[in-house]
Amino acid sequence: MNSFNSFEFVDSLAEVSSHTERGVIERSLLQTLTDYCPASELRLYRVLVNESNQGLALMAYAKNRVIDTLDYEIRDTTLPDEFSKAINKTIQSHTVQIVPNPQNDDLVHSIYPAKNNNNQIIAIMIQSGSELDSKNQHLIHALLKVYSNYLELIDKARRDKLTQLLNRESLDAEISRILIRNNTAENNILKLPDYSNSDLRRSAKNSVYWLGLVDIDHFEKIKNAHSHLNGDEILILVSRLLDKNIRDYDSAYRFDGEKFVIIIASDNEKTATFAFERIRREINNHPFAEVGNVSISIGITQISNQADPSNIIKEADCALSFANSRGENQVRFYTHLLKAGLIEKYMED
Repeated sequence: MNSFNSFEFVDSLAEVSSHTERGVIERSLLQTLTDYCPASELRLYRVLVNESNQGLALMAYAKNRVIDTLDYEIRDTTLPDEFSKAINKTIQSHTVQIVPNPQNDDLVHSIYPAKNNNNQIIAIMIQSGSELDSKNQHLIHALLKVYSNYLELIDKARRDKLTQLLNRESLDAEISRILIRNNTAENNILKLPDYSNSDLRRSAKNSVYWLGLVDIDHFEKIKNAHSHLNGDEILILVSRLLDKNIRDYDSAYRFDGEKFVIIIASDNEKTATFAFERIRREINNHPFAEVGNVSISIGITQISNQADPSNIIKEADCALSFANSRGENQVRFYTHLLKAGLIEKYMED
């Protein structure tokens, strides 16, 4: 590892915290670490805390001085036992763990934790190369702490103050990101490292995104019937249920009033339908104190090659309006309704 220079280190911290886009921040972080340990291979993973099995999502990598972030995360859920055990120990103990490299006794895989202000491990970094001394390990720890703290500050700014779901500005940015990726002729798909047994083809397939516009049925009637209840309480409870019932790599947003948006990645329409129906049932079956049951309706469209985010929202809204007019408490797809002649094609302005 190159010698430590305090002035360069301060400059590196300033560079990492000078951006607001997550991908750029991660690129800057890995650039800094590559400058200090150019011979190492670095991979930055998000920890998938809500998965049934402990999983990781590859976000960025650096190898042979080539640094890149991914258009979409690669879920790496099939790791050798020794890696899984070491990662679990890193997450539980918040300490660096070392995994030997069976092909080369002089090289190791060092697993570093990145935790937020709530002391939760949100990411790990795996450095493959020569084992570093305690001083340099501490340096990497410090950079990862800056990274995680700064991400937390950005994340707070991206969330709705009432529900703590992602806000409308974050929604527009995410849809735009997906549209750009969909319209790119070739997507950059990173080959997973040698220590991974995951099937990359499965990760690549999960590149179809579906947007569901969610509406709380009879929201105004519920508020009027229970005047002692604040409508915000219902919004908060529904928000928590939405967030609880999506996967780590899906996202939920507060859209407007009693409307929300969910974006899920799914192989095909069948699995997308199952996911949205499951969310609808979970909320419908959840007992709300003093209110009883609350139902939702969802209008869905695929994010494909639409002109901009507003067109996608309007397609989903067409499907949602149809659901509301046909009894509510149901999931409707824009393309299904269009093919059946039940709605007219949304015409762009």
